[in-house]
Order: sequence, then structure tokens, then C-alpha cells
Amino acid sequence: MKLSNFIEGLKTLQPYYKGGDGYHIAAEHDQFYAGKTDSPLTSADVQKMRDLGWFQPEQEDDAEYDPREDWSAFT
Repeated sequence: MKLSNFIEGLKTLQPYYKGGDGYHIAAEHDQFYAGKTDSPLTSADVQKMRDLGWFQPEQEDDAEYDPREDWSAFT
């Protein structure tokens, strides 16, 4: 993943966390995790996240967006 796509993904998620600060983040080997957001993303932002290379690790590739799940990106 390019740095610009990584940063843009975080910027897209930020307004969906209370106070603009998601407190659940983690990294394991080459995968970064951002905890579930406090409010659901719009369908446009879900598509944007996917276009940037972000995904929901507990969902199948073709599954619908689940606001109860985390977001992730491979670095």
C-alpha cells in the first residue's frame, strides 16, 4: 500500500470516531488495524476505503460493509 492511500484511509475513518480519535489501533507483521468506528461510514466512504486498499478482515471480499467490524490495511 502506498503511504498516501494509508493516510487517506485514516483521514476517511477519523470523523467516524467520537472526538475524531479512534483509540483501537494495532499492527501485526505487515497488517495495520483500525478498530470499528463509533458511527457507520457512508456508502461513498466505504467505497473510498475499498478503492484505497482498505478492507474489513473479518468479512469476505464480496461481503457487504459491517459497521461492527474493524478496518485493516496491508503495509
